[in-house]
Amino acid sequence: MKWTPPRWLVAGTLLMTAFSLQAADVTITVNGKVVAKPCTVSTTHATVDLGDLYTFSWSRRGPRRRGTAWRSI
Repeated sequence: MKWTPPRWLVAGTLLMTAFSLQAADVTITVNGKVVAKPCTVSTTHATVDLGDLYTFSWSRRGPRRRGTAWRSI
């Protein structure tokens, strides 16, 4: 295949256009939601005592109640 001057001109124009497009300034905005990875349980059988929780204690207004201490199983 013999390269003629018009083909060189087209190839050169495409090459210069590609380089100028690479140097263009752009702004990329990413929106999303970060979700924590769920925990995994290393045993197939486990019993977790969550204690008693009464609905009448939620109906009272006032300052936030203190939670319970962390219990490892």
